[in-house]
Amino acid sequence: MGMVMGYKVFRTGVGALDEMLGGGIIEDGILLVVYNTGSYGWALGVEVFKAFLSRGWYGVVTDYSLPYSILRKYATAVRFALQTLGREDRLAVVDVFGSVNGIQPREPFVYTLGRVDGSTFLPKILAIYKKLIEGRPRRIGLAVTMDGFVEVFGEDTGMRILKKNMALKESYPRSEGEEVLNVFLINRDRVSPRFLSWLSQYAEHIVELRPTERPGVENMHVVKSLLPDFEPSTGIFRFKKGRVEIRPTSRD
Repeated sequence: MGMVMGYKVFRTGVGALDEMLGGGIIEDGILLVVYNTGSYGWALGVEVFKAFLSRGWYGVVTDYSLPYSILRKYATAVRFALQTLGREDRLAVVDVFGSVNGIQPREPFVYTLGRVDGSTFLPKILAIYKKLIEGRPRRIGLAVTMDGFVEVFGEDTGMRILKKNMALKESYPRSEGEEVLNVFLINRDRVSPRFLSWLSQYAEHIVELRPTERPGVENMHVVKSLLPDFEPSTGIFRFKKGRVEIRPTSRD
């Protein structure tokens, strides 16, 4: 952790990502990972999430897109011990997908919201978050995925929910000593350019991945970071046998 212009900055330790971001992730910031269908870009976001959990941070996975059984399989693909960490009380899963589809959780660390719609979602999920984060000053959230969030609530309602949540955060700032980060995953093929543009405005850091002709090899573009040492840059992202590799290539 370092300080830049009065803000805490947290290094992920994930390959060359910190250098490409201008030092790391800014406190209370959002790292938005944007990718295409068939991409393993989502694995980069999970790798960042894993890195903070390995240093003792508490994790909250908010699952909008997948049944829990499939979420576990995705975790296995990137060597992420989701079930073990949950049972050790090192992370929780807020199962929005299960809530919407009436699926009851089978693990004590998986939480549902009951019946929800655009008007009841925010107060219900904030109540669960409040319960989960009590006594946990260092925490990181992983949204799986923001396109799934759009599928559940629609783009216009989704934007209203997110704006309201941001307004509430401004009204009730974090307590002294709290350290909070967020990783948002989004498949650009499943949302409109308008929604992606709107969401990008509020993310402090944006990494975009685009496919190449080689399976498992993608072009990586770090297009935004609000840290003063940031320069837009490109790199090569590789996924192989559950692991990710980042190789910077140039500055834009």
